Amino acid sequence: MAAVAVQDLLDPDRNTCYGCGPHNREGLRLKSYWQDDCINEGKRGEELGDGSLGSCRASFLAKPHMNGGSPEITYGGIIASIVDCHGINTARAFITRSQGLVLGESSGSAPQIWCVTKSLRVDYRRPTPVGIPIELTARVTKTEKKNRIIHVKIKVESVDSKGTYCSVD
Repeated sequence: MAAVAVQDLLDPDRNTCYGCGPHNREGLRLKSYWQDDCINEGKRGEELGDGSLGSCRASFLAKPHMNGGSPEITYGGIIASIVDCHGINTARAFITRSQGLVLGESSGSAPQIWCVTKSLRVDYRRPTPVGIPIELTARVTKTEKKNRIIHVKIKVESVDSKGTYCSVD
């Protein structure tokens, strides 16, 4: 079975998010894919060797109209949007899996997991060029009560940036 983006598993009539909603024609349409699944491996509650509880990956290509004044630099708000959406979908995937559910299985009867952003911080280390793929890796690093702490690594060519995201379900 081909990988399905976490965003594509939500009710299409409700997921119209600007950053990741597949049904928002004007939006960014970011796609996040669940990767390291300690839950699938029977390690429920244990950490993976890299210190995370699970992760998602995404790739995004900023288009020329997404510039931040200078035509070759991506607007920082676009970067914050994709960090936000990638973090929230990583949290959704993690919560779904930690409840023993399979992402995308029995889509009509499985409960829809929704989260909101509690906090978001993006540390910009260098300008992000337009037209070069932006790779995002989000790792669940902590979970307490209804909060999930997600660290997002942003990589463009050899330059790394980072974001920290906290969701509430």
